[in-house]
Amino acid sequence: MEMAIILYRTRHVGPGSIVGIRLSRSAQLHVTILAVLFTGACYAPFDADAPDERVIAVLADIEATLLLVDSQTSMNHSLVVDIETLKKHTISDHIHLSLNIDPKSIAYIICTSGSTGKPKAIAITHSNICHFIRADNEIMKITKDDIVYQGFSAAFDGFFVETFAAYLVGATLAIPSKSDLLNTDRIHVFLIDHAVTVLSTVPTLLLLINNDPALRLRLINVGGESCPQAVVDRWWKEDRRIINQYGPSETTVAATTSLLYPGEQISIGAPLPNYVCCLLDEETGQPTTASTGELCIRGPGMALGYFRNNSLTKQKFTEYGYRTGDRVTFDQGRIYFHKRIDSQVKIRGFRIELTEIEEELLKLHGDVQSAAVAFLNGQLVAFILGQLNETTMRTELGKRLPRYMIPNRLIHVKGAIPRMASGKIDRRALNALFVDESKKMSTHETRIDIGELIERDFVQRRPRRSLRQERIIILSLS
Repeated sequence: MEMAIILYRTRHVGPGSIVGIRLSRSAQLHVTILAVLFTGACYAPFDADAPDERVIAVLADIEATLLLVDSQTSMNHSLVVDIETLKKHTISDHIHLSLNIDPKSIAYIICTSGSTGKPKAIAITHSNICHFIRADNEIMKITKDDIVYQGFSAAFDGFFVETFAAYLVGATLAIPSKSDLLNTDRIHVFLIDHAVTVLSTVPTLLLLINNDPALRLRLINVGGESCPQAVVDRWWKEDRRIINQYGPSETTVAATTSLLYPGEQISIGAPLPNYVCCLLDEETGQPTTASTGELCIRGPGMALGYFRNNSLTKQKFTEYGYRTGDRVTFDQGRIYFHKRIDSQVKIRGFRIELTEIEEELLKLHGDVQSAAVAFLNGQLVAFILGQLNETTMRTELGKRLPRYMIPNRLIHVKGAIPRMASGKIDRRALNALFVDESKKMSTHETRIDIGELIERDFVQRRPRRSLRQERIIILSLS
C-alpha cells in the first residue's frame, strides 16, 4: 500500500491514469502492479526486453502518464520514472488512500500483434479480472497451500493465471530469475528445490523438461498453443491433473478449459462457468447451426474493447460476443480447435499478425521491394523480393519487434511475391517455395530460442453437459 500512496501523492497517479510498467523479474514487479491497481489507475505491462521503439510507440498510442523502470530496463524517454527513486520517498503514517474503484474501470491494457502493422491495445476491467480468476479457480482449485511457479512475462496474459490466482487464495509464488528461465535444466532444478505444486506453461516447454519423480507438481496448466498428445502421455499421473486452457486476450486470458488424459483426443474443452460459446458462419458472421464455424465467446471476462479504437471494437465485439477468428467444431459438448481463419498465427502463446511483420519488412526501403511472411513447419519464414540479408533483417526488426516476431528464415523470391487473383498473398504458393528451398539444403538447423520460449510465453469446467441445439448451437456453463 505504501507504493500506491507514493504514486498517488508524488506522481498524481489515480483513476484515469495509465502507467506503463517495464520492470525486471522480481517481487518489486508484483508490488508495483498491485500499487497501481490500488490507486484506481490502469497499467500497461511491457516485457523487460521489449525493443525501445515498440515501447515508445505503445506509450504514445495509449497516452500513458508515466513509465516505471528499474536499472536494468531504463530507457531515454520523458515519461520514465525509476522505481528505486520512488521508493526513497517517505510517507507519514497518517496518510491513507480512500478511493472507490469502479469495477467497470480499466485495470490493465495489454497489447497483441495487429493486422494494421500496429499493436492492438486491449482494455481489461477490474470486473473482468475478478470474474475470470474466480471462474478459472473453480477449475484449477489452487489453495493457500500451493506453491505456484511464476514464469510468464507480465506482458503476456498467462501472467494473470499464475499471479492473480495466487493472490486470490494466498498461495506462494515461486519467481525464478531470468538466468533460471534461460536454461531448462535450471528450471527443472528450480521446480524441485522450491517444491512447486502448480505449473502453467506452454506445451513446448514440457517437451524440454525432465519429468523427474522428485517433482511435486499436482497441477499442470497448458495453453498458448496446441498441446501434443506426447505431452499428456509424458506428464500425466494419477495424482496430477493436466488442464488445457484456451482463450484470446480479449476474453481476459482464457474462456474454455479441458482436463487431458492419455489416449483421449485433445480438445479445448467447454466454457468456464458463466461463459458462453457459439458458432458463427465464417462468411456472414451470423449464428449457424453447423457443427463447424468461427468460435464466438461472451461472458463476464469479455474485454471492454480495443483501447481508443472504436471501429475495430465494433468489428470484433459483436452482439453475439467476441469473434475469435478461430475455426472450431462442436462435438458432444466439447470444442475442437482447427486453425485460424485469417493470417494470424500463435507461437508459444503469442498471437502474431503476419501482416505486422510484413509492414516492418517493407519499411526497410532500400533492401525490400516486396515481402510476405508465413508460418511454416513450426517457424516464421520471410519471403522477400530485394537484397536484404538475414543478419540485417534480424538486426533491424529487432529494433522494432519482440524476438518472437522475428522470422527464423529468409527466402529470396524471383520476379514477385506469389499472389492470388484477389490480390492477396498466395500462402499455398509460399509453402511450395519453402519446400523447394528446404530440399536444396543438405541440412537444416531448427532454431529454438530457449530464452524467448520460456521467459515470455501462454491460454483456458465443471461436469460435462450435453450440447443443446436450438436455433444456434451454444455451449454454456452456469
